[in-house]
Amino acid sequence: MSKAYDRVEWAFLAKMMSRLGFSNSWVERMMNCISSVSFSFLVNGAICGTVKPTRGLRQGDPLSPYLFLLCAEGLSCAINSAVVQRSLSGFVCRKPGSIISHLFFADDSLLFSSATVEECRMVRRILDEYSVASGQVINFNKSAMCFSKNIGWNMGEQLARIVGVTHVLCHKRYLGLPSLNCKNKRQLFNGIKDRVWAKVKGWTGKVLSVGGKEILLKAVIQAIPTYTMSLFKLPKMLIDDLHRMCNRFWWGSSEDKSKLHWCEWKKMCKSKLEGGLGFRDLGLFNRALLAKQCWRLVRFPNSLAGKVLKSCYFPDSSFLDANPKNEGLSGLARSGVG
Repeated sequence: MSKAYDRVEWAFLAKMMSRLGFSNSWVERMMNCISSVSFSFLVNGAICGTVKPTRGLRQGDPLSPYLFLLCAEGLSCAINSAVVQRSLSGFVCRKPGSIISHLFFADDSLLFSSATVEECRMVRRILDEYSVASGQVINFNKSAMCFSKNIGWNMGEQLARIVGVTHVLCHKRYLGLPSLNCKNKRQLFNGIKDRVWAKVKGWTGKVLSVGGKEILLKAVIQAIPTYTMSLFKLPKMLIDDLHRMCNRFWWGSSEDKSKLHWCEWKKMCKSKLEGGLGFRDLGLFNRALLAKQCWRLVRFPNSLAGKVLKSCYFPDSSFLDANPKNEGLSGLARSGVG
């Protein structure tokens, strides 16, 4: 979406709230909160008049994210209606499985359909109708389509032109996480190592106290892989490389010179009560974060992630009984069951 908050039509938002079952008094209150906005201009330090907007949501308003979700629900309903009418097929993991037609995150959208001319025209029609109704503008310049290996490049180009987006081979990353299942795990997650090395290299040579180094390692370096580790199991060699870089930075080693390491990193990862410094053991921390995701799958088996993983990888058993040696497991599923 282009300038998602700034283009929301108030009339569309009010109709969406009414269709979703909100009472008239509640809708009226919400619309009063939205429409009572006015903007002032400062010219040479002096206020020169005010402007009252007729559409859009305020940035930074705690209500705005929730109201924007109500607007996005309109697009979701349109896509679901097309799936029910079989105008869109969505993505079926394994029959009988859940049909995934779209995934929304804030103003990021991921749509699934069959690679046919009819379905691509339907996708474009839904997007155009939603744009007219809600005031939202789809940023087609930043949108792209990718297809399975069964679709030739020329066919993909033709379908992408129908929707009006760019044809790409694959989306390597989505929401900051790798979206491909690559056999070379070190290459897949090598960006984490590069980011850590860039930080460490920038600090090398600067005069830092012991306390300053401790804060930088705990608050910056060891926080970099946390987001990725919450869903993927990092290779042991990569974790060892990260520990090695942290250890060299702590003892003052650099590319040109190497200093004596008076204590191994494993002991420094112990708590201060046990004689360590309380640094994270990234391998154990990775397992703890994955255990949290596994608990969610066990606790909420009817969630979207739970249903999709079960349909694809362990349809005849539970998550706890899944075979980690199954070669068909994706990187995400293998991280959990392994």
